[in-house]
Amino acid sequence: MHNCKNADPLWNDLKIYHAVVSEGSLSGASRSLNISHSTVCRRVSRLEGMVGVPLIRRRANGISFTKDGQQLAAFVKEMDDRANDILFWIKQKKEDLAGALSLSCCDISLPSVSTIVGDLSVSHPEIQFDIKVSAMNADLRLANTDLAIRATNSPDESLVGVKLSHFHFQVAKRVGCLSETKANWVCLNDSFAHLPAERWFGERRVQCQTSIRVDSYMSAAELIRKGTGIGLLPEFVISSDPQLEIVDVDTPLPTWNLWLVYHRSQINNGLVKAFTQHLKQHWSSSVSDFGYPLIRENPASARF
Repeated sequence: MHNCKNADPLWNDLKIYHAVVSEGSLSGASRSLNISHSTVCRRVSRLEGMVGVPLIRRRANGISFTKDGQQLAAFVKEMDDRANDILFWIKQKKEDLAGALSLSCCDISLPSVSTIVGDLSVSHPEIQFDIKVSAMNADLRLANTDLAIRATNSPDESLVGVKLSHFHFQVAKRVGCLSETKANWVCLNDSFAHLPAERWFGERRVQCQTSIRVDSYMSAAELIRKGTGIGLLPEFVISSDPQLEIVDVDTPLPTWNLWLVYHRSQINNGLVKAFTQHLKQHWSSSVSDFGYPLIRENPASARF
């Protein structure tokens, strides 16, 4: 029988090598794993010494993978996929309301999510929540995130989804600012160019003054609140903030939906079921406190 203790370095080195392959660079692997660049280099070198052949070639403009390195990369990816399948399988078996539950949410949903998570924590203190707030969508094909609340009009049809809310965007400015024609536009950066509000802005870029780019709508709201510029925000954000007001425009403005989504394999997961049921029961009363427009349909009927 192999000594598991002696096998640990190989497994860890393969994980680091997989990150190098996935990120396409040693520095990218360092950032994704939150370890030093020198550690990544040392562990890859150790793996090369164990295999007995070079796996990567260092060049002035980056790295490339040798034929053996590409073959090992395919093996490691298969291992990673199987490990992910095992994690999903383990989560499927979980029925009790205890343990970790990871949730990714867009920043505009955080006020309501905070209320709902707080209520659920009181009734089920054995649940440990891991909440990640990001405008970027977490990959729910990976087992490290259980649920997500996304602002989208086109939810991934491979996931289970519950439609929570529908809302409009409006152009916002600070209350009392007199001129909008020469104001800076506050918008999201280019990585969000696919979003409805950013497409609307892109079509009118030539009509706008210098733009200020941020990475979330809540950051945009803060800049607009300070009088730095004007920009598109969800209508409920403007209406719930006494320092913001709507700027009338003569063109149609984008709309969006909020969805709760999760991987199909987790339908019977006890923690996922508890959170989903609690959210469907309490979302309406929670969002009314923050100005979200409420959907009129039963959220359960919006599952796809």
